Amino acid sequence: MNLKIRKAGIDDTKLVTDMAAKLLSELRERTVFSSDLFDICEELLSKEGNLYTVFLAFKEEECIGMVTIHGVTSLYATGSMGIIQELYVLPNLRSEGTGDQLIHAAKEHGYKCGWTNIEVGAPHAEKWSRTVSFYKRKDFKEIGPRLRYDLK
Repeated sequence: MNLKIRKAGIDDTKLVTDMAAKLLSELRERTVFSSDLFDICEELLSKEGNLYTVFLAFKEEECIGMVTIHGVTSLYATGSMGIIQELYVLPNLRSEGTGDQLIHAAKEHGYKCGWTNIEVGAPHAEKWSRTVSFYKRKDFKEIGPRLRYDLK
């Protein structure tokens, strides 16, 4: 497949929110609208530095996938690290190498930023075993579940 990966800019907000809405709709098993994500996405993409970075995958002119990465710092990482927040590939194009190339772009970005590692919070392994297996094939290691407390 002839695939092009590029970093998203502010002009790509609609593409990013369309991909994110599809991902979240699949994960939550209910419709998530891209318009509900637009303002926060635009704000995140407008920030300077490497706090929030998105790579988009294109097959010819069609956006078929994305990965979003957030740069953070922590003591346990002994400095800066990245967290993959979202990774999505259109369902009919999965298992064709797009996810591999998006992960490669994320790793290259991490090396350029001087991060010590990149983490990802994978969904529940029993229900999403293909997702967990994908990350393991990309040399991600299980380090335990991530927990969340909702403030809103």
